[in-house]
Amino acid sequence: MRPSLPLAAFPEHYHALVAFVARRVGSRQTAQDLVHDAWLRLAEHAAPAEPSRPAEPAPRAYLYTMAEHLVIDHLRHCQRTAERFESGASEGQALDVADACSHREALAAVDAALAALPGRCRAIFLADRLDGLPQAEIAARYGISVKTVEREVMRAMDTVEAALHRWRGDVAPARTGRRRALSALLGVAGFGVGGGAAWRLWREHVATWQTVLTTATGRQRTQALPDGSTIALDAQTRAEVRYYGARRHVRLLAGSAFFRVARDEGRPFVVDAAHARITVLGTRFEVALADDGALRVAVEEGHVRVQDLAGAGIAHDLTAHEALHWPPGGPPRREAEPGDVAAWRDGWLDFRHEPLGEAVQRIARYSPRPLRVAPDAQALPVFGRVRITEAHAWLRLLPHTLPVTVREEGQGAQRAIVIARRGSG
Repeated sequence: MRPSLPLAAFPEHYHALVAFVARRVGSRQTAQDLVHDAWLRLAEHAAPAEPSRPAEPAPRAYLYTMAEHLVIDHLRHCQRTAERFESGASEGQALDVADACSHREALAAVDAALAALPGRCRAIFLADRLDGLPQAEIAARYGISVKTVEREVMRAMDTVEAALHRWRGDVAPARTGRRRALSALLGVAGFGVGGGAAWRLWREHVATWQTVLTTATGRQRTQALPDGSTIALDAQTRAEVRYYGARRHVRLLAGSAFFRVARDEGRPFVVDAAHARITVLGTRFEVALADDGALRVAVEEGHVRVQDLAGAGIAHDLTAHEALHWPPGGPPRREAEPGDVAAWRDGWLDFRHEPLGEAVQRIARYSPRPLRVAPDAQALPVFGRVRITEAHAWLRLLPHTLPVTVREEGQGAQRAIVIARRGSG
């Protein structure tokens, strides 16, 4: 059985098709995704040539017509970006809730199976099956032969199929013939979903790049991301970063982070922190978590949308020099941001009538010694700019501006600086 003429001609025209689509959508990555979708459609409908069938169209014209239709669909989708910005709904998803949950579970099983593979094998599989790179280019990238690339891809595909069969609770059949595409494997899993939907689900729910970022006490870090974005992490910060085909996602677990986001209208950048979701397309902003779960979002440049993580309530749109303070269990409060956003990047901490307890929590991220504030002094307001390297000296001068005492308690490594209200105890 030979493939249809357009499918057989696809490799010859791949790079020209990507360039053709990129000129219309403005993004090479998006162009590669759309051309890969075209290949999937051709692969799904490929059929043997039969004498009784009418002659197929010229392959080049057919491929470019299909690509043009995909571009039109994509541009129409971009016009609905605002709607997607509001709801966060997955691209092109037309499945009921039960189906979507089932698909996510299966794709999670696939992702876990691929994560267990050696790093090179997984990277080669993603480059071949998701990025659509020619195997010769992949071979040159890793300094191996094309045959080795083929073996690694087959190994990963066997792993995918075995994972799907395990998820179903049955035994994978004996291998016969060539490995199937991901869309076919998902069909084998019994989802009743076509290859195009499978591909969109993969792009939405399976990470193609991920990392965990952490910083220790007194340490800061800047991390470059695959799309040209960067994250600067303050001391004692932890964040999980995952990139998907259709979105970029960060989960801030503790501390403060400043984001410089490369603009990509087809792939929003989303930060989940505490009880809120922050969504941008391309901008510069800080997200900070206090120890009590309070959230602060401050914008240096661009447009940021903040809403409840569950998507309920009013969305708050922030622009340059605006901030949002959102305490746990309370309503969010908009504020002007007159100072430098994330001043800690330049070695400063700004306190503008903040409770002393919160200010000392911030300083504690840089202190090798424990810092404690007595309950009766927690709410005293603090105003000023403190150089991080001189924070301990600033603490010892607090009795000159606030009705507090500063003393040391404990022994050895546990010796702490304790701040209490004057006259208490």
